[in-house]
Amino acid sequence: MISNTKEHNSQELKEEFTNLASQWIQDVEGMSSTVEMSKHPAYQKIVSMGKAVIPLLLEDLRQNPIYWLPALRQITQENPVQPEQRGKVKQMAEAWLNWGKQHGYIF
Repeated sequence: MISNTKEHNSQELKEEFTNLASQWIQDVEGMSSTVEMSKHPAYQKIVSMGKAVIPLLLEDLRQNPIYWLPALRQITQENPVQPEQRGKVKQMAEAWLNWGKQHGYIF
């Protein structure tokens, strides 16, 4: 019974994340400022979901690397990106994916 509840909550979380992410991407299309993009209410709602959303962010990071880097930093209060990787989105995403593996969020 507990696993069904947990699975149900995971599905609800994924649906909420997907809906918010879609809304956010649609609303910020054409914006160039990641600072402004991250101020959007849907983005802030995703961040407010906390650590539970980290696996979803990391999963989506593979397709949309630039979108979720600030959210991951804000939620985790960490930054695995090395100075020489800054500005290189693909390398920054890889640093976060490696972090996710090391911390058990992805396998």
